[in-house]
Amino acid sequence: MEVGMKIEDLPISLLSEILYRLDLKSTMRCKSVARQWYYLISGLSFANDFGRLHASSVVDRPFALLLHYVDKQIKKRHLLVTSEELEFKSLTYIPPIYQHDNIEVTVQASCNDLLLCCANMVGNDAGSGPMSEYYVINPISRQWTALPPMPQLARARDGFICWYDTALHKQLSYRVMRIPEFKGESAEFGVEIFSSDTGKWTESVGLCPQGFHSTDCLVGFDPNTSKCCQFFEKPVELNPSHGVKRLGLCHGTLRICQISGFPYKVADPCLRVWELKDYYEGGKWNLEHELYFDKMVSEKSPRLTEYLSKKYPTVALLAYHPNDREIVYLMIKFKVVSCNLRRKTLEVVCDIPTADYFYHGCNVFTFVLPCWPTPIPFQAEKAT
Repeated sequence: MEVGMKIEDLPISLLSEILYRLDLKSTMRCKSVARQWYYLISGLSFANDFGRLHASSVVDRPFALLLHYVDKQIKKRHLLVTSEELEFKSLTYIPPIYQHDNIEVTVQASCNDLLLCCANMVGNDAGSGPMSEYYVINPISRQWTALPPMPQLARARDGFICWYDTALHKQLSYRVMRIPEFKGESAEFGVEIFSSDTGKWTESVGLCPQGFHSTDCLVGFDPNTSKCCQFFEKPVELNPSHGVKRLGLCHGTLRICQISGFPYKVADPCLRVWELKDYYEGGKWNLEHELYFDKMVSEKSPRLTEYLSKKYPTVALLAYHPNDREIVYLMIKFKVVSCNLRRKTLEVVCDIPTADYFYHGCNVFTFVLPCWPTPIPFQAEKAT
């Protein structure tokens, strides 16, 4: 560099080569150095080259769990991020417009590196109060966009799915689904869907087989056509009256787990994981793993294995690793624990603060860091 030359005066080619070699978080921060840097880093060609240079296998992508729990003593929600890596420090970011004492922000769903959040008045259930507002955010880039008001205000289960071609960098397309709660048998259920393509909410009705019950089977729903496209019975070995069950995705495949002693003695509890095969041919559940608690080992935390050898250990499955088929995350003695199903090993990831008030796995989300953050068009406020 010539004496007296400012860094913002570097040739674009040289500046690009320097920025390519930074980590993702540092590169994002460099957007604020100068206008020229901002437009360079925001360009598609820079994103393509950065992604190729930092490309790695899907399994090796940085990953974190987000645990939403309530501290009932102070009546406040907390978001726990299991990873200590620098890249994930911004996952708790809240847009300034929602940073008020009387507004509570909750994570409702996740998809890759995007989060669906709901901001509502303190004390209201998400999506049921007059001030409730959904927004989609990429906490890494701090880009976000608010969704228009919902057609109805009622308690509902939320779903979130997005599509984005990282190679071609096509515009992000996503859907947000709300299914209002219902009980008992029903031949239909209501669905509210927001499409980023139209920018509008629509209401539709999902039709189910006669006698459908909310706990009897799984329904595949296509948010693009607003129709039920698949119906799957749960694994026949799954005991609906006993044990803890967790439904989720691993490597794009649907999995379900049960932690119980059934059909074995209660003194020998077992973790079993099924995976759905032949999805487009009616579906078939295949038992992938069967692991007895007394066979698990932990070199760094021997007290965990001692605890699991007791007659009634308290264990909950929090989540599946999004890409590694051999890893699941458990809660054991109010610790987040990584379990390798093949090696039968346990490793403590982190502790859960105020553990007495943590609701087992109800609000656990996965966050996978891609080579380059998914852009959110038309964000409601410039990234800050």
